[in-house]
Amino acid sequence: MPRQAIKATFASTVPQIRHTSIGVMRASVSCRIRHDRPTEDGCASVFLLVIINRRKTTVPLKITWPVNFFDNKAGVFLSRTKRDQLANDYNLLVNKEIAKINDIFMFYRHSDMELSIEQFHKDLKRYGARKDFIIWAENDIEDRFNAFMIEKQTYKNELSGLRKIKSFKSEISFSQINKEFLETFKAWLIKHEGLKLSSAWRILKTMTTYVRRAYAAGISVNIESIAQFSMPKYPGRKVYLKPEEIEKLKIYFNEDHIPEHHKRVLCHFLFSCISGLRFSDIKRAKWSDIQDDLLIIVPYKTRKTEKTIKIPLGKEHFTYILTEKGHLFETVSDQVTNRTLKEIAAKAGIRKNLTTHVARHTFATQFLRKGGHVEVLQKLMGHEKIATTLEYTHVDDDRLRQEMKYLLG
Repeated sequence: MPRQAIKATFASTVPQIRHTSIGVMRASVSCRIRHDRPTEDGCASVFLLVIINRRKTTVPLKITWPVNFFDNKAGVFLSRTKRDQLANDYNLLVNKEIAKINDIFMFYRHSDMELSIEQFHKDLKRYGARKDFIIWAENDIEDRFNAFMIEKQTYKNELSGLRKIKSFKSEISFSQINKEFLETFKAWLIKHEGLKLSSAWRILKTMTTYVRRAYAAGISVNIESIAQFSMPKYPGRKVYLKPEEIEKLKIYFNEDHIPEHHKRVLCHFLFSCISGLRFSDIKRAKWSDIQDDLLIIVPYKTRKTEKTIKIPLGKEHFTYILTEKGHLFETVSDQVTNRTLKEIAAKAGIRKNLTTHVARHTFATQFLRKGGHVEVLQKLMGHEKIATTLEYTHVDDDRLRQEMKYLLG
């Protein structure tokens, strides 16, 4: 077949260079071969040339082809032999890639957003994310973590929630997500996976958070239907220590043969039991934060508000501070600390799942049981909303027994 005939055959399947007006922006994409850099066998790399506002960039296709069998003006692979199926396959591949790029151009035209070369490459790399929620959420979580917008533990928790979503369905298009989808997913989490309502809520919250972020980024989402999905937040049962259990830890703390790593962890755990400090603040608290008898810090979790909390310190607080300068405590990671706390619980004869947060729960619970005021506790705990503090006004099992005993005489 003559070369011109071959060219005509494939030209109909390959889009010509298209210019897309995006406000004052001009954008085009075309297929080219590096005819100025042929190899010894006469082949060269094929790539896509993208021009946005007169700025050029390239998209490599990882394809090499004989320069003499490529129409650089039309961007068409020409058959090397009479039945050269590979040429046709490559033309179809280029057609598909150009369609993706034109789709990106069209999105920015309709969203009235500016498209830079850098943003173009980012969007092309994650092209599937505009249609698939899983891909979009994975990328957005990574972006937020790399931009220091979320902490490492939040990053891990959200990826964990996303893995559970993928277990339910490995591919989820944005068009599928609506109230009915979320209801079905909620039922699966509770009945199939056996999760408690509070655990199911956390995963659903992760999903709806990133669906809303996708909507804010211009992705088409049925936001009205999703807004109709509601699931009340059920706070998990707060684990706290009774006075006699705290005493067991103090006895173990003062033993002569306590392992050094146990003692270090107990220092800040017991300090938190009488101060309410989060572990994230325990790790950062320094001697320079102490002024007279007050520990004054900006809680790390709410640092964006720049609001400080002031914790009065007494003699017992200082018994747990073994350092002399710099940080108040020697700490390790959350995971290692929580493993150590479980070892400590076993040694001290405490049959509860000890974590760093148990100390904070213990402080709040004992503060209120001893007659402390909720509004004072709110200040000490650094809660923005009083409703968060009110969660500690639960009626514990001991109180139930006490009141029932009084009623029955």
